[in-house]
Amino acid sequence: MSVSITESREHLSDFLSNHSVGVLATSTKEGKPYAATVYLTFDQQLNIYFVTKKDTKKSRNLQENNQAAIAVFDAATQTTVQAEGAVVEVTDPEQVTWITNDIWRTALNVSPSSPPPQTRLVAGAYVVYKLITPSLRMATFIQQDSADYDKVFDVVSTRPTL
Repeated sequence: MSVSITESREHLSDFLSNHSVGVLATSTKEGKPYAATVYLTFDQQLNIYFVTKKDTKKSRNLQENNQAAIAVFDAATQTTVQAEGAVVEVTDPEQVTWITNDIWRTALNVSPSSPPPQTRLVAGAYVVYKLITPSLRMATFIQQDSADYDKVFDVVSTRPTL
């Protein structure tokens, strides 16, 4: 069954709207890997954003090597979204406010009795990051009959089509 680009973007957007925690993978400049869970949000272009503190391991890694990957997973449907690319710090005050508020609201909805973990860290000031990726890959493995790895993923461009 063929799915249009618009349907794919909508499916991906719906999935990310309902799955606000992902695993962020970074590495040192020497290539030593590191992974951490993060709350995330996204914009209409499907850029992914997350908040941490400046002196965390993930932030220090991103200051040395801005390449990162993120994976979001739903165990019940065996659906995954994956993205990789360059990470940049968001400095525009309006964007920082929107992203921070959205992530905090989501975190409190997921865990109403406990604020996000970074609120309990003594690790410098908050910093907002944006993962810039040309596309996101999405697969729902529970529905797949094909053993062909390349056909399992639906690749969705983060750039609007003209």
